[in-house]
Amino acid sequence: MSRPSQVIRPRITSQQQAVVGEKGGEAYTRAVGRSFIMALYGSLRSIRMYPIENPVVQKGLEELTAITEELRDAEGDLEFRVSGEFIFVNSTRLRLDLDNYTTFSYLLALCRACGVGVLRVKSKTASKDWTVFLSFLLAPKGDGPEARFEELQRRLDNTGVLAFEVSPPVESEDDQKVRLQSKEAAKRTYAQSVSATK
Repeated sequence: MSRPSQVIRPRITSQQQAVVGEKGGEAYTRAVGRSFIMALYGSLRSIRMYPIENPVVQKGLEELTAITEELRDAEGDLEFRVSGEFIFVNSTRLRLDLDNYTTFSYLLALCRACGVGVLRVKSKTASKDWTVFLSFLLAPKGDGPEARFEELQRRLDNTGVLAFEVSPPVESEDDQKVRLQSKEAAKRTYAQSVSATK
């Protein structure tokens, strides 16, 4: 009988802890938002590998619930949004680093496959709410993202899970600006590398 592997736990660094004291700012949102996506990813992985009653799954769900409520208490809202290759928490774009590349890639692919662009947490959540929602994300029904999104909404309504509101992907002006800035930065980097090789 194999032992359960460790779930990836969100780590708040000492730099993030200093920022966490300043609730409501962009740096705070970025630090706690990063912990949120790590907890979300960890819970998805543990639900996929173990039965719901497993202590690893339950601990991960409790952590996800606690971080969700921390963000909601500090900012009055929690909105997780994916757009293109970017993840936003409460309109703050989270930075993609080498240590969170797998997390970003997994969440972006899962949201695309299910047709989900935005997840809003409208009210206080419990572990059971997250269990239902994440289980539905991991076992989508329907052919194609649009059909899967509609089925996800229907299933959430049928189970009475009202804490979450999901929306399909929508590109905002901010997303377009970020994409243009990234494109311009890539062009500059390319031009610099070409001139350096001459």
